[in-house]
Amino acid sequence: MSSYDAFLNRRLLHFLATADAGNIHRAAETLGLSQPALTVSLRNLEQDIDATLFERSVKGVTLTPAGELFYRHAGALRTASRQAQEELKALRTGEAGTLRIGAGVAWSATVLPQVLRDMRRDYPDLAIDLLTGVGDQLAMQFAEGRIDLLLVAGGLAGHELSDARREQLVTLPMRLVVSHDHPLVGQGPVGVRQLAGYDWVGFYDDDSFVQLAALLTARHGLAPPRMAMRANSVAALSTFVRGTDAVMVVISSLASAMRDDDLVTLPLEEPLWDMPVSLCCRELVAGRPVTRDFTERLRRAILAAVEGG
Repeated sequence: MSSYDAFLNRRLLHFLATADAGNIHRAAETLGLSQPALTVSLRNLEQDIDATLFERSVKGVTLTPAGELFYRHAGALRTASRQAQEELKALRTGEAGTLRIGAGVAWSATVLPQVLRDMRRDYPDLAIDLLTGVGDQLAMQFAEGRIDLLLVAGGLAGHELSDARREQLVTLPMRLVVSHDHPLVGQGPVGVRQLAGYDWVGFYDDDSFVQLAALLTARHGLAPPRMAMRANSVAALSTFVRGTDAVMVVISSLASAMRDDDLVTLPLEEPLWDMPVSLCCRELVAGRPVTRDFTERLRRAILAAVEGG
């Protein structure tokens, strides 16, 4: 019996071996069972499903119509089990398989594409699935099993990620991005009271951003900032900010990438807040060499993006 078949029901394996051999004695030898033990197992299976699976004769056994139907489904289960085991082996060894990654829109627009490009170059058999969103959305995707690696800035309040390791990569400060002709440009370090007088923009469904912004203004006895726009697109937010008086608070790595002739970062009187950047990794893939390599490359890329900015 193949080691891949160990995940299948014992009686199912007995049935498949007997159908393949066409003879109970040969099937028992293949399975390492006595012939009487295999006969009892097959009869118990037929009783469980209330169907006769084999016609028995002195020459051996043949499948009944019910047996042929059952064999099609049992064979499909065996194939699926073996394919799953092959994929699990690939995930453990890093020889092939898929990196299923969830990342915030800020990362997908900055450091992540280059890291993934380099990973694909060095691991030609590696497939990459990238799902983009904000932390709360991606946490649900992780919980549902759609992704194995989750790059997230800040916490995931209200989301318990079971079967996962969480490794903090870096801690980055938040920066303020505005249009180059914003009234606050050139006025020196900006205080929270000044910021509170302008509309803010941020990422859609990023509840941690809204909460932290409200805490920031509350410490100065101010009402929460007015949210003029929320979107899950860096391009949409940066376009909105250009040529307006709105302010955008983003993590420093994204602020560095966004700076151009139209967008600038403002100096601040005091730090806004720091954001821990973590990689949540499903236990199943945590030990893979390709996962460890990806994690280290990602850490270096984030730090380089900030230092280079």
